Amino acid sequence: MANWERKSHYLLREIVKFRTYIDTLGAAQVQKQKIYAEREALEEQALDDGEAISSSSATENDGAREAPTPHAPVKPNTTTPAFLLHP
Repeated sequence: MANWERKSHYLLREIVKFRTYIDTLGAAQVQKQKIYAEREALEEQALDDGEAISSSSATENDGAREAPTPHAPVKPNTTTPAFLLHP
């Protein structure tokens, strides 16, 4: 009989553990949706503010650097490496 009681207590602990885990995942999903909604609202607000600023300014510096000019093309190695040459 003691074995059944231990098994029952174990299963009860597992049920509580997984229900807690599921509740935590649900709360995290709600928090994630809330954060994404706040970000979207801030982006829309910044976009609205940004349009007014960019229309008043003809040249805008976004902080990006110009792409470097490419050097001479690299020739592919046509010789077989030594580690591939084995008897």
